[in-house]
Amino acid sequence: MNIMPNSQEARDIAYHMHAYTNAARHAEIGPTVMTGGEGIYVKDNTGKRYIEAMAGLWSVAVGFSEQRLIDAATRQMQALPFYHNFTHKSHGPAIDLAERLINMAPVPMSKVHYTNSGSEANDTIMKLIWYRSNAMGKPEKKKIISRERAYHGVTVGAASLSGLPYMQQSFDLPIPGIFHTTCPHYWKEGRDGESEEQFATRCAQDLDNLIQAEGPETVAAFYSEPLMGAGGVIIPPKTYWEKIQAVLDKYDILLVADEIICGFGRTGKMFGSETFGIRPDVMIMSPKQPCCHVRPKHRCAYNGRGKTT
Repeated sequence: MNIMPNSQEARDIAYHMHAYTNAARHAEIGPTVMTGGEGIYVKDNTGKRYIEAMAGLWSVAVGFSEQRLIDAATRQMQALPFYHNFTHKSHGPAIDLAERLINMAPVPMSKVHYTNSGSEANDTIMKLIWYRSNAMGKPEKKKIISRERAYHGVTVGAASLSGLPYMQQSFDLPIPGIFHTTCPHYWKEGRDGESEEQFATRCAQDLDNLIQAEGPETVAAFYSEPLMGAGGVIIPPKTYWEKIQAVLDKYDILLVADEIICGFGRTGKMFGSETFGIRPDVMIMSPKQPCCHVRPKHRCAYNGRGKTT
């Protein structure tokens, strides 16, 4: 590519570090610079138009340049462009959305916690899981199990949960206490003559074996996407979730459903947990910005009198 000096492309190469990008290759070919979008389309700075089949990174669910969102954002910028929720502070949009999400949840949930990205949401829940174990007097119950080919984000904790080796090589990941079990990819992992149900049984047994090997008293949670995305758009085999949940229930292990690319109608129902019959203890989702739901019976919060529940 012939990159003109001081062009957007040249300045991007000089100053901008990209995620999921080969830096050496990027220095040779430069970026595709987007300048606009409408509906399912985006266009670059040469005027070329593309169908954005991934909706950004699964985050533009209603399309680009949706006027209702522009109007809502404009009204909010005029009223209160930013405020935080530390130290007992709040604001109307945060309260309204939290209430709406709790009422939409497929199983009873307790609270919504807002974050800035899916990676941050997954890291935050890891912290709360560890906090919960300490609050319950079980400091040894800290290990977390994810799955091979899983994708949960790119920060230190989330990348450790992810089961994609290229996300961990050269970064000294995963961190201690994170383990991975069999990917429920029947087409690739199923054995000759093995039915979907038999494969699901083997996946559940592999999880049970891993929990037994590590010690059930040390395993706090199981992280999962209802339908695995970046690992290959992997639909779980028949009876998979029923059998996995039975194992988790047996050992009192939390089920964290990462709904960031499954929620809000993307699997046909409002949440992937509904589509696949999952009863999560925690849901991580992205209606506009990622947030976390926590089920009441597993909450780790203050009861208003300075004591933990």
